[in-house]
Amino acid sequence: MPQVDASKPSTTISVRLHSGKRIRAKLNLDSTVRHLQALIAAEGGGDVPYVLMAGFPPAQLIDFSKTIEASGLAGAQVTQKEVYSSS
Repeated sequence: MPQVDASKPSTTISVRLHSGKRIRAKLNLDSTVRHLQALIAAEGGGDVPYVLMAGFPPAQLIDFSKTIEASGLAGAQVTQKEVYSSS
């Protein structure tokens, strides 16, 4: 799980997991979307295939190597949506 460096700028992101559970993720602005995914997994949200949606209108986050700041996620609300297979 990513550690927040208190000497760097940080933000809190509200995340609604696919289960309906809500978490508040504190991350540095230079953390990546992958760090957010690690927090989601640590909260039990990584047990199903999913996509992350943010913004208005909601758009899927697809570049997991982008920083929280570059992704526009500082102070944002993110929704984890379960992806159902068509098989």
